[in-house]
Amino acid sequence: MGAEIGQTGAACKGRTGFTLLELLISLTILSIILVIILGAFRVGVRAWEKGEQDIDSNQRSRIVLGLIKQQLSSIVLKKITIDSQSFFLKGDAKSLEFLSMLSLDPGNEFGSVYVKYVVKEKEDQKESLVFFERNIVFMDKEFNPENLDDNDFHALIPDARNVSFEYLKQPGEEKAYEWQETWNPKNDSGVPPAVKIILKKDEKTAPITVIVRIIPKEDT
Repeated sequence: MGAEIGQTGAACKGRTGFTLLELLISLTILSIILVIILGAFRVGVRAWEKGEQDIDSNQRSRIVLGLIKQQLSSIVLKKITIDSQSFFLKGDAKSLEFLSMLSLDPGNEFGSVYVKYVVKEKEDQKESLVFFERNIVFMDKEFNPENLDDNDFHALIPDARNVSFEYLKQPGEEKAYEWQETWNPKNDSGVPPAVKIILKKDEKTAPITVIVRIIPKEDT
């Protein structure tokens, strides 16, 4: 009788613990849960970092566009003569030339500057916006912007999906204002009332559009 009670107690005592197999299964399940949690955490961190990078990139782009807006708003009402062609402003969807009282290049500290913006294509099907400046004091009759090379330009927006310019057309008789892709001095006189800059960083984000009202300033 005493022996039977002892065996029963031992059996009950054995059933209250964990076997080695149960312990291994528990540890495996716990490891899988930890791996899933860490994976989700890493995804969240990467998404947060990318979001921060996108915000920083958009802020930098808006700052650059703000500087371009200030320079365009400071156009000088003085004709440029380049390669026997005179104009106040000349441009198309991917380039723009004019004189401005505001310089973005620290090397030009006085006087008006000749400015040329160019959108260059990159190998990865993206575009970069670059610019060239030269003080008109140092511009001679031999100067031709078509002879500039890549080293003469400075990057403003080095990486974008698309950058383009549009020009507001003066209304004619019974016609309203309209945007056009070129401003050709042969057909368009003076300067446009406004210039539109369209920047698209990538396919997923909406384009950033800046409209610059042009108020020419007399050269002094």
